[in-house]
Amino acid sequence: EEISDLADGVIAAALERRLQDGARSGEALPRFCIVAFGKLGGRELNYSSDIDLLGVCAGAGDRADDGDRTDADPVETASSLMEAIRGDLSAHTVEGYAYRVDLRLRPYGTSGQLVFTIPALDDYYAQHAAPWELQALLKARPIAGDLSLGREFLDSMQGLLLAAHPHAEVAASIDRLRREALKGLARSVLSTTDIKTGLGGLRDIEFLTQGLVLVHAHRQPSLLHGATLPALRALGDAAILPLDLVEHLSDDYLFLRRVEHFLQIYEDRQTHSLPRDPAQLRALARLMLG
Repeated sequence: EEISDLADGVIAAALERRLQDGARSGEALPRFCIVAFGKLGGRELNYSSDIDLLGVCAGAGDRADDGDRTDADPVETASSLMEAIRGDLSAHTVEGYAYRVDLRLRPYGTSGQLVFTIPALDDYYAQHAAPWELQALLKARPIAGDLSLGREFLDSMQGLLLAAHPHAEVAASIDRLRREALKGLARSVLSTTDIKTGLGGLRDIEFLTQGLVLVHAHRQPSLLHGATLPALRALGDAAILPLDLVEHLSDDYLFLRRVEHFLQIYEDRQTHSLPRDPAQLRALARLMLG
């Protein structure tokens, strides 16, 4: 959570600087919010995580300032702003870079625009989104800019998240995702040591939790949580999972996340695979005990 809060602050500062630059130059700025998905959205960031972001802006006529009306396309203006912020956060300098910014969770993926209005997002998620994209929405969280606009977006998504999602459909979607991930992992020499994607790893706990939330939230809206541990507790409180299983999964999740953090500190790179060398494995174990 602290790593995620730091990222929130850095992103908000980067956006604020760009907004101030735009205001000084007299640029007409739309209402704009950056929404986090993935681990940042759930406040579960690793030391070496990508940050998954989506830009949301208000439509024409709904401006962030009181200047004269212009004919500038708010989506185009906000997209330029989002592109600039991505550069600020991910550009390599002599001092390194801040974050790897991933925008692929946006509607239409890499072929989609960088920023969307709420009506456009409503249409996409209602008409075109794949089941895994609704699953990803569980972690969406406004983090910078006009947070009230971000909350409007989340409010507009509540109907979709609280709709009745058939158990078999959710299970089949998650099964496809896991099979694809494991197939890719099988081609790697690290297939037996990946604590994130491997069998029984972090992804299995996260997807189990998210799948059960989607299946049961239409009857119990209190299940909607972006983070894994609160969602697991809610599933236990609702008697959807046995309390002893919730405790077991929570302990396993915390242990695996601790291993993940120390792996990334130890090797200073984005990795989820245990060292195969016994000496390196002992060194990792000593770090975790220290």
